[in-house]
Amino acid sequence: MATNRYPKVTVKTEIFLTSGTWTRPSGVDSIDYFLVAGGGGGGGTANTAAAAGGGGGGGVLRGSMPVVGDVTVTIGAGGAGGAGYNYGTAGSDSVCTDSTTTITADGGGGGARRGGDPSNCDGGCGGGGGAGVYQTAGQFSLGGGGGGAGGNATNYGPWPSSSGGAGGGRGTQGGAGSPAFTGVIDNYDYPAAAGTGGIGIDGFGGGGGGGSSKWDGGGSYTGRGASGGGNGGVDNSINAGAGTANTGGGGGGAGSGGSSTSRTGGAGGSGYCMIRWSE
Repeated sequence: MATNRYPKVTVKTEIFLTSGTWTRPSGVDSIDYFLVAGGGGGGGTANTAAAAGGGGGGGVLRGSMPVVGDVTVTIGAGGAGGAGYNYGTAGSDSVCTDSTTTITADGGGGGARRGGDPSNCDGGCGGGGGAGVYQTAGQFSLGGGGGGAGGNATNYGPWPSSSGGAGGGRGTQGGAGSPAFTGVIDNYDYPAAAGTGGIGIDGFGGGGGGGSSKWDGGGSYTGRGASGGGNGGVDNSINAGAGTANTGGGGGGAGSGGSSTSRTGGAGGSGYCMIRWSE
């Protein structure tokens, strides 16, 4: 009888939406991973015409990892949105580890409050908060910058108000969030436009959109989230959106609070892990 010199190889996959353990089958000595951290929360606003920045996307890592035992998988939570005049909270790290090797995807940075610089750039940087701009025709507001997409970044700061957050610079590269628009719309020099979140990796780790404002009955220019990131809020009429669960998307920045109202940024989305191996 002929001997099969080329035994069949089966590729298997396990997906983790919450923390858990991957059990190593006998004879398996390496795995491929796709690991996404929690997204940062969007910044908040309080008693001000200026809007807040979107949260940065969670770091996205992919690669191979040697294994000698079971792998503990920790799925990072998304960061809380800033309440009132506060920064959003950074997302939590996602981790794969056995007794010899640890892989860590860094949580996304929180979006900035009014006039603030991004606070954290471990994953994607959060977007800068809106800058208050005054004109003789009345008070106007620049929107918040969009959060950067994840990709495990070193600290790029400081970033000026209304700027987009930087994309992740270490590991898989995410896109930078865009700054708030500063051109001319509806005969006003400084519209309340907002930045768009940076595009992530394969639909994961996108930045949250910046918050925006309404003024003198004019239109609004909502900051859009990307790759799981939440949309920014608009004035007191539209709440900031949360990042989508298990995408690591950043939360949207809060819209302008007006004269007496506080607004809360959107929460970041939780992380994700996929492990693939051959038997």
